[in-house]
Amino acid sequence: MIGSFPLKAVWLAILGSALVGYGIIAFKLKNQDDKKQLLEVMSNAIVLFWLVWKFSYAFLHPLLLIKHPVNLLYFNGGETGIAIGIISAVLYLLRSARKRDLDRSRIFYCVVLGLTLFFTLYYGAQYFNDTLLTDGLISLFFAVLSLYLYTNGAFQPKKTVVSILVTALFFAVLTNGPFSNKRMDSAVIETSASGLSPGNRAPDFKLQTLDGKTVNLSDFKGKVVLLNFWATWCPPCRAEMPEMVRFYNEHSSEKIEILAVNLTDSDTVSSVKKFVKDYKLPFPILLDSAGSLGDTYKTVTIPTTFIIDAKGNIKQKHIGPMSYDMMSDFVKAAR
Repeated sequence: MIGSFPLKAVWLAILGSALVGYGIIAFKLKNQDDKKQLLEVMSNAIVLFWLVWKFSYAFLHPLLLIKHPVNLLYFNGGETGIAIGIISAVLYLLRSARKRDLDRSRIFYCVVLGLTLFFTLYYGAQYFNDTLLTDGLISLFFAVLSLYLYTNGAFQPKKTVVSILVTALFFAVLTNGPFSNKRMDSAVIETSASGLSPGNRAPDFKLQTLDGKTVNLSDFKGKVVLLNFWATWCPPCRAEMPEMVRFYNEHSSEKIEILAVNLTDSDTVSSVKKFVKDYKLPFPILLDSAGSLGDTYKTVTIPTTFIIDAKGNIKQKHIGPMSYDMMSDFVKAAR
């Protein structure tokens, strides 16, 4: 954690992969006359993409942002924001090439090489972290492609285009092939064992709701459950609640449930009641008055959410605030 912000390994992987990839490209261009301009244009395009992707949340959800300005700190434009960011970066590259009188094919080559290097390193890090076979195959593919582009495809547009077409074919085969979503370990094998690892049965519990009703996790078997641990004093928890409300209101009829467990041992019931009223929370609010459930689920950082499938097994654990798009992806993966 850095203040209220959870520092995730994925962000370190992204930053590290980007920096190493950038360094390799800089080395590749060391004897080129236009090295400085190419690196500057690429750097600006990356920054522009990130800014557009991050702040497109304001464009896509203006009403939510007006009500909850802090959301801009924790969320981004999701997949739509990525598309807008890519378009913005491409337009910038085309404009810069014309304005600086740079060869577009050279910019095109540097961008494609940069992306292949990034994906090689990023998916490699993901593979060593999660041992997901698909990640290993993707990393290996991009490693071979990066080596080809670096040594044989230097500044040759035709070879760069062929590389892109091969990449598209690779992903088409991988997505629909026998290796999709297969892990090399046994973590995803469904088991009757209770525990907190992916594939384990989620530990059952019995808690009182804010309305005084008794709720068991087993009551929701047959539904995908987002078991969310939160508190009223937690800024990122406040940020994700409007996103959770929007998601729940649109999907609660689809065998999906959100159970919001308040860590009441570090909160107050009066604060929870006011929070529920202010944010108009429509899903069950459970009170962990003794902190026992937080201990059972080993919740250290909040918000933390466990995604539990219809059979009662944990699919994954997410630390930090969730956006609408993230919840959609979690539920899709749990079905």
